[in-house]
Amino acid sequence: MFRIGEFAKLTNIPVKTLRFYDEVGLLKATLVDNATGYRYYSPDLLVRLNRILALKQLGFSLDEISLLIDSELPANRVREMLRFRRAELKRSVERDKTRLAQVDSWLSRIELDGCVPDHEIVLREVPAQLVASVRDKISSYDEAADLFAELDRHLKRHNIQGQQAAIWHACFGQADRVDCEALAILPREVPESKRVAVYELPTSLNACLVYQGTDDSISQAYLAARSWIAAHGYTIAGPLSELYWQGGVSQDLSQDKGGVTEIRYPVLQSSTHSSAGH
Repeated sequence: MFRIGEFAKLTNIPVKTLRFYDEVGLLKATLVDNATGYRYYSPDLLVRLNRILALKQLGFSLDEISLLIDSELPANRVREMLRFRRAELKRSVERDKTRLAQVDSWLSRIELDGCVPDHEIVLREVPAQLVASVRDKISSYDEAADLFAELDRHLKRHNIQGQQAAIWHACFGQADRVDCEALAILPREVPESKRVAVYELPTSLNACLVYQGTDDSISQAYLAARSWIAAHGYTIAGPLSELYWQGGVSQDLSQDKGGVTEIRYPVLQSSTHSSAGH
C-alpha cells in the first residue's frame, strides 16, 4: 500500500483532493492509522480513481459521479444521464461558438476601420410587456411625436405613466408612409379607447444596441445592428422597435449628447440572411 503522499505523486492528484474525496466517501482510503491519522491506499483503488477522473472530465458533479459509480444503475438510467450531459455540452459549445463569432466580428471591424467599434450588439430575450399604444401611418418621422402626445393624454386621464417605446412597422423605403406604433410600457392595466389599444407584447429574442446621440447619426447604429445580425447567422423576424431611456422619439440636435435609445431587432437563428430596418 501507498501512503497518501506517495499515492498523490503517482496519480498526480493533490493530497488535499484525495483527503476531500475520502471525507465525502467518493474514494475512501484503504486503511487509516488510528495512531497517526495517516491514510494508506492500495493499488486496486486506481481503477475507481480513474473512473472518477473520467466522469469528472465529462463534466459530471461529484454527486452525479458517486451515483454513477456506487448505485449500480441500470444501463438505461446511465444512458439518460449521459444524454442529458451531452445536451448540456452541446448548449455550451453553441454558446462558445456565438462568443467566438462575436470576437471575430470585433476583430474584423477593428482591422477594417482601424479603431474600436462604436456600437455593441447584445443578443437578449425581452420578456412579455404590458403596453398601451397608438398606431397610425404618418408622413414624416417628426409626426411620431404627435402620436406620443395623444397616448400621453390618454394615460394622464387614468393617472398613469409609462416608459416610451415605438414599433416601426414600416419605414420610408419600405412603404409610401411611415407606419409607427407609439407605445408606453405599463405597470398596470388601463382602459382602452377608440385610438388607444392595451395589450401584452409577447416574449421575443432580440439583437439589442444602445445608442446615445441625435437622429442625424442614428442610421449608423441601425446599419451596425443589421450587419451584426447577418454576420451571426440570424434573420430579422419582425419590425424594428425602440425603447427611449432618455429623451423621446425625436432626439434634438441642440442637446450635447443626445438621448439614449435602445434599438431592438427581433431575430430568429437561420442560415438564410435577410435585412430590414428604419
